[in-house]
Formats: sequence, structure tokens, C-alpha cells
Amino acid sequence: MIEARPARKPLTTSKGAAWVKPVVHWLRGRCRARRAETKAELFDSIATMLEAGVPVVEAVSTLTQGRARGLARTMLVELRESLNNGQTLDDAMAAAPWWFDSTETAMVRAARASGEMPGVLRTLTERHQRAGALSAKVVGALTYPAVVACVGVGVVVFLSVRTLPELVGILRDEGVAPPGLTLAIIAIGRGMLAYGPALLLSLAATVIAGLGIMGRLRRRGWRAPDRLRRVVPVFVRRALLARAWSGLAELVRTGVPLVEALRITGPTVSGVFGGSLRTELEDAAASIERGSTLADSLADRVWFDAECRRLIAIGENAGEVSEVLQRLADRAHRAATRAVDRLASMLEPAVILVLAALIGVVVMGAVLPILKLQEIIG
Repeated sequence: MIEARPARKPLTTSKGAAWVKPVVHWLRGRCRARRAETKAELFDSIATMLEAGVPVVEAVSTLTQGRARGLARTMLVELRESLNNGQTLDDAMAAAPWWFDSTETAMVRAARASGEMPGVLRTLTERHQRAGALSAKVVGALTYPAVVACVGVGVVVFLSVRTLPELVGILRDEGVAPPGLTLAIIAIGRGMLAYGPALLLSLAATVIAGLGIMGRLRRRGWRAPDRLRRVVPVFVRRALLARAWSGLAELVRTGVPLVEALRITGPTVSGVFGGSLRTELEDAAASIERGSTLADSLADRVWFDAECRRLIAIGENAGEVSEVLQRLADRAHRAATRAVDRLASMLEPAVILVLAALIGVVVMGAVLPILKLQEIIG
């Protein structure tokens, strides 16, 4: 039996660390996600050199002399030094948790034991390429509406605190009462300018505190209601499932026991919305240890639908669990891609319409004083 153990070192269990650990876990997950393309190139290069007969130590040493710069070069140098000191590649990766998660480390460890290192590295390459492509699609779908919204709000605030007050001042000099709409827009604009940053910081602090409280409750066995968990965007759920299924499939394929594979994959499900899925995977591992099948252990209806459980049950009966899990990963990735495309097609026109309505109200607030000025002049 191939030994596979989680690579993450547990943090201190002091009272203060109870709040630090989720934050560190989230930050590490974000860093690893942003470095997906860099890791894809790294795994692809090492796999190519291993297939050509180059030892892994020499392969990593060669990469340190390549085009890598900044933090990527620092990571490669640390890997090289660890390998030169006699450590294996998986142990060297385990010492860099800001770059490699426990699933990657376990896959490389199992591949080293089974002699399938180049193939597993190729699989990791494809996995990170797909994750990077999906992340780029999400960023592309959100960037344009965000930029348009920021510019639009900035224009509205500028008009409400610069142009409109001048028109109101002219009306008051003439002894004419300004329109109520214009005064309301000015008050809102000044409020946004004065208190907007503080409100944003307060909102961010509230969200962080809420997530911390939910994390502590989840560790004590609390489960969010299904209605609350269904609020999670579809493309986020599908992307998290694609990552989890892909990791499980590769770990099982390389010989890691299913229970251990679930416990290795669980901590790698990071992000604001990943806590619920992480809990389900950990509970599934405990249920399998008590004698349940994988299909019966995945009882949550929000994350695992009837089709998913049925396919897994068929795979278990046929002895093809890894193949079925990989098919589920591919299906979840395609579903996430389609959901992101739909989001982009709906979000852009929605933002434009909202901004058009907002700017229309501000323009109306400017037109009304001008009409009153014309009456005075006439």
C-alpha cells in the first residue's frame, strides 16, 4: 500500500490561532490559484526532462537557470537546495505550501512510489492549465463591468459634488428654491464621498468576521441551511467540484486509498465558498471508514446531485472509481465554463443599464435647475 500523508503542517491550537488559521489557509489558496500557470509550466518542463532521461535534481537545477524570475525563481532555488540535501521532490514541495497544496504533494509522492512521475506531472500540468483558463475567463467576465461601474460611479459623484452645487448656488442667489431631486442627488454624492471608504472598510470587516464565525461554527459541526448554500454562484460550485473530483481521481489512480485521498483533497478546497464542500469531503472519509460506500457518503444534495451519486455507485461496482471521478471533473469544468459565459453575457448589459439609469437621474437633477434658470431669465 502506498503511503500518502497530508503535507500541511498543523498550526498551533492556541485561542488566537483559531482566527489566524482560516486566514492563512485562504491566503495560501489564493496564492496557489494565482500561480496556476507558473506551476503548469514547471510541471510540464520537469516531465519533459524526466522523459528524456534527465534526473529530477538536474531538471530542477536547469530550470533555475531559465526564464523564471522573482518569486518563481526563489521557489525553484529552494526546491533545488532541498533536492541537493537529499530530500525527495514531494518533500521539497511540501515545504513550500504557498506554492503546492497537499493534493499535488500526495500525487507526486504516489507517482514516485509507482514509477509514474512523468505521467502524473503531465496530469498536473493539464489540471493547472484548465484552472488557469477558467480563472482568466472569470476575471475577463468581471473586469469590464467592474471598470464601467467604477467609472460611472466616479462621474456621478463628481457631477453631484461639483456641477450641481454650482447650479443650486445660482438658484439660491436668485431667491429660487432648488429642486428636491437635485438636493437629494447632492446629499447622496457628498455622503458617498465622505463616508464611502469607511462604509467599504466596515463592510469588508463585517464579511471577514462573518466568515470567521461561520468557519468556527462549521468546525463545531454546524451546517448552513440548503437555501443559504444554494446562494453560492453555480460557476463557483462547479469549479470547486471540478478541482475536487480531478484531485480525487488522480490520487485514487496512483494508488492512494480512497479515505486518505478524501482527507488529502479536503484541505485543498479553498476560497470563501469552499468550506462547505471541504466539510462534506471530510465527513465522507469518516463515513467510508464506518463501512459506507463513496456514493452513499456523498449525501449532500446541494453539492452532489442524484446523477453524480449514481455514476459513482456504478464506478464503484465496476472498479472504475478514478475513471468516473475524472469524467465528473470534466463535466463540472464544462458546466463552470458555460456558467461563466452566461454570467458575462448577462452582467455586461445589466451594468450598462443600471449606470444609464443612474446617470439619467443625475442628468435630470442638472436639467431641472437649468429649466428654472430659463424661467427666471425669460
